[in-house]
Amino acid sequence: MMKAVWLVTKKNVKLLLRAKGSALIVIFAPLLIVLILGLSYNTSSQFGLSIGVYAPSYTDDVNSFVTLLEEDAFTIQKYDSSLDDCIEDIKMGQVHTCISLPESLSVEDNTPREITFYVDPSRLNLVWMVQETVQGKFDIKSQEISEGLTQNILTKVAQTQTTITETSGTLSSVRSEAAAVSGVTASVRSDLAVLDLGGSTADFGSEILKNLTEELDSAKESVDKSLERLEEANMSASDKNVLRRYLTEASESLAATDEIDDNGTSTSAKSVFAGLIDELNVTRTKLSKASTAIAGATPALASSGTTLEQIQSSLDSVLASLNDISATLSAQKVTEAGTIVSPLTTIIEPVQEEGTYLNYLFPAILVLVVMFSSLLLGTTLVMMEKNSPAFLRNFFLPIRKMTFIISVYMTNVILIIIQLLVILGISLFFLTDTLPQFPNLALVLFIAASVFTFLGMAIGYFFVSEETGILASISLGNIFLFFSGLILPLEGLSPTLRSIAQYSPFVIAKNLIREVFLFSSPLQAVWVDLVIFVGYAVVLFVIILILESIMHKHLVHKFLRHHHRAHIQRDKMNKGRA
Repeated sequence: MMKAVWLVTKKNVKLLLRAKGSALIVIFAPLLIVLILGLSYNTSSQFGLSIGVYAPSYTDDVNSFVTLLEEDAFTIQKYDSSLDDCIEDIKMGQVHTCISLPESLSVEDNTPREITFYVDPSRLNLVWMVQETVQGKFDIKSQEISEGLTQNILTKVAQTQTTITETSGTLSSVRSEAAAVSGVTASVRSDLAVLDLGGSTADFGSEILKNLTEELDSAKESVDKSLERLEEANMSASDKNVLRRYLTEASESLAATDEIDDNGTSTSAKSVFAGLIDELNVTRTKLSKASTAIAGATPALASSGTTLEQIQSSLDSVLASLNDISATLSAQKVTEAGTIVSPLTTIIEPVQEEGTYLNYLFPAILVLVVMFSSLLLGTTLVMMEKNSPAFLRNFFLPIRKMTFIISVYMTNVILIIIQLLVILGISLFFLTDTLPQFPNLALVLFIAASVFTFLGMAIGYFFVSEETGILASISLGNIFLFFSGLILPLEGLSPTLRSIAQYSPFVIAKNLIREVFLFSSPLQAVWVDLVIFVGYAVVLFVIILILESIMHKHLVHKFLRHHHRAHIQRDKMNKGRA
């Protein structure tokens, strides 16, 4: 049994490798795919991301951030007029993300600066890479701003600490001066406290003095009258008696001043004046002591006044320092820890309404179905026709070669349309709001099916064996898939290969379906890709005609050579018989 298995396996390998083309495809197709992928993605350079930047005004800090992005070889495209232009370029695939920046990245209050990312969520393998890559730059800028805010706060704290230290020394000096003033004031107070400035309580007989004054006045009047009488020339005896009487009264009045009764006590006026003089002497002594004390207190109080003025000046300086501290701290507008730690906040905004992953994957699914079905069906139908017993007879029929090509093409397209009708019909249950996009979508899918059908037919006409053609179709489909950005982002390729991969039929078909299906773009907006796609179909059709002509000539030549050999052999056999 094992021998039979070995013999059958050996026979299959020989059949598969019988033709040189088959051997090359079987052996080198996987190696070629791995080699192409390895050379394409074997790079350590940054992803070739194209980033759109919009800002109302490009200040120094905004330009510094743009420069920071350019350091990693990002392609920066500035938009000065409108943010909508940047968003439209995301939809068209010209930029991978759009960043909306504020007028300034400087944080001047407790409100963080908001930075908005506009991304295309349909590019699932790229959107997170873009976000993470650019987010790193924002983290660097945010850290730079946070360090600036922190350094500003620390500088103000250091200034406040220096001012407080200086103010503390001033307050210590004020305290010492206040203590000195307090000591001087206490000394003056003690000196003034011992002074006896109380008035005399002795009663010097105010009534006695009053009576004395009245008696003296009366005596003066009597004497005056006597003088008037004496001035008269001729005095009689009676006049003399009168004068004598007046003078006697005056004498008695003056004598009465020696003894005046005050509350029933006989007091001498001289003694009253003597007591008054004694009290005045005592008062003078007290005033002298008070004068001496005041004279001694005056310099001390003057010194205290000077010290108090110095204290006032020092307190004014302290108040000014406190006002400076208050102004410095009030100038710090950013006071919340969250703003200091995260001065920049990012907002992710999709360029279309949020949908399910089916919305985002549906264009790629359609292209995959169309590509592999068209490639395999085109190759299989051509191989079936080539291996058909009627293939040779068809060359001698009066039918144009284009008829057979168009018939294979129409057969393939009809089968693909049936598949797409089933897929689109089922998708309506999940994507109910996409029905208006179906007409444009159908046109794009028809062109895509035509391009991939012609590719499959070209492979079928190029290879001899059916299995080799199918393997070549699968290999070509895998190459298109790996370089479509669906599995590995195209941005990881080198710039040259990336620019070539952008014109891959798979990439063009995917972008067209994405524009029409997800963004509802009119055909006028994607006419360039449509023209390229139609051009692919025309070129492939011409190539198929050329391959058909070459195959026809080769087949005729092979047929004639085969019949020539058979004729020669028959001639030899006839000659041998003769």
